[in-house]
Amino acid sequence: MSKNTAGKKEQRLAFITELINREGYVTVDALAETLSLSRMTVHRDLDELQSASVLRKVRGGASAFRSAQFESGHTFRARLALDEKRQIAKAAAALASPGDVIIIDASTSAMAVVPHLMEILPLTIITNYWTLLEELRGKSDINLIGLGGNYVHQYNAFLGVVCEQALSELYADVLFASVSALTDLTLYHQDQRIVSVKRAMMQASKRRVLLLDNSKIGHGSLHRLGSVTEFTHVVVDHDVQDAVVEKIRDAGVDVIVAAEDSPQPN
Repeated sequence: MSKNTAGKKEQRLAFITELINREGYVTVDALAETLSLSRMTVHRDLDELQSASVLRKVRGGASAFRSAQFESGHTFRARLALDEKRQIAKAAAALASPGDVIIIDASTSAMAVVPHLMEILPLTIITNYWTLLEELRGKSDINLIGLGGNYVHQYNAFLGVVCEQALSELYADVLFASVSALTDLTLYHQDQRIVSVKRAMMQASKRRVLLLDNSKIGHGSLHRLGSVTEFTHVVVDHDVQDAVVEKIRDAGVDVIVAAEDSPQPN
């Protein structure tokens, strides 16, 4: 399987995961039509997601494991595009400096930046992401600020009005954030609650850094977050097409293309 083919498959699996979490049930025929795939390919994708405990195949389609939505909504996504996330995270961390106040959103892409930030302490880190709060609690040279609100198990994060109001009282030097999708210059996410909190984070930040791997480019999602031009920097992996990079740059955004990891010696 070529890397390009593997990337397309990964993008499909992420799309199906988001859809099944949102709708609770999908049919094979609907997926085949939406994704322009054969029913056989859809069945293979569903088999793979069932093996990962994301969904349960039923006659004619698949349904979500309600008790396992946290797994499919968080841990499964953490396993997607790992190489790209590492490359992007390393490049993005260079945009922060010791003493900065940093907001990190509830995404696995932004979480990947954290190990690199440990090299530029001290920092103040603000987040609504319980996974990150657990990771950083007790760390020296980190002033950790947790955003409260309604806890949403699917994302292991706090969302809602309380979270947004807390952000309105804060101001950060840098925001590290990700999205579900980019089409043209428009950013999308499948959950309106996430969109609202991300917008509040953007308003609270001087420099806004978008982390965007190639699997998120070229398709949409349910809710519009805004324009990519609302970010000051976009960090992409080396597999993002040159035309996409140039289009974002032409819109006035600083685009950083992360270097490919060096191959490991045998």
